Amino acid sequence: MKILLLKYDNTDNIGDVVQTLAVAQHIQEHDGFIERDHMNSYDGEECAVVMNGWFSHEPQNWPPSPKITPIFFGFHMTPQAAAFYCEHKEYFRRFQPIGCRDLGTAEIIRGWGVEAYVSGCATMTFSERPEAPANPKVVLVDVPRQHFDRGERANFVYESHIMPAHWSHLSQDAKIDTAKALLELYRSEAGTVVTSRIHCAMPCFAMGIPTVYSGIVEYRTALINDIGIPSYAFSKFRRMKVKALPFRAPSYKERKQAIAADLRKRLDLAGVPLAPWRP
Repeated sequence: MKILLLKYDNTDNIGDVVQTLAVAQHIQEHDGFIERDHMNSYDGEECAVVMNGWFSHEPQNWPPSPKITPIFFGFHMTPQAAAFYCEHKEYFRRFQPIGCRDLGTAEIIRGWGVEAYVSGCATMTFSERPEAPANPKVVLVDVPRQHFDRGERANFVYESHIMPAHWSHLSQDAKIDTAKALLELYRSEAGTVVTSRIHCAMPCFAMGIPTVYSGIVEYRTALINDIGIPSYAFSKFRRMKVKALPFRAPSYKERKQAIAADLRKRLDLAGVPLAPWRP
């Protein structure tokens, strides 16, 4: 079966594109992209789409076109969006079990009488890098440098997952290339990563990079603790040294393999050719 990957025309968060790349690594070849918030208007050939991500800015446009076979893996929604989705319980029931990114989403869907489980997210399945960089750098991603001693700040690499205003005008290929370059920076240069973004923390940890998460703590970010990524809440009034953060070597290979096996099985059942993959 043909498979389309999600694209996001109304978000400036490159983490969404990282989620698309995470799915793409398991697919031999994809057949194009489809806008997450307008799948209801799709009228092309029958295809499969992995529903891995946050749904959505326009939940009133649910459900997707009948020409789309959804693969529910890594599906996340807020309680507010659930008010729209609950009107389509039968749609979810047709494609159960619903693989959810987090327990909160799974519990909402189970409350509708639909089978759901916590699948994790495809960004947890990026392959481990073969070796650490020769000249490792501390990479801060959407973390203010002011949290650290002045003497250390000049040695940091600063990145953001929030893109500039022109991002919305870029082609999908350009967005994909930008996300690939960012992941390659993490893979080839980062000795450690400190980030407030879950779709930086999870792929970096999966690649074997010691990572500390410092972002929002709520049900949608519970996977951070679940796979063992250490968290830290910075103080507004105290500066610190990087070495004081609770870094530890990533170690969740078995869990990663189980998450990937689940996704790959569901892709295979939909008739989607798989690409080689290593943990």
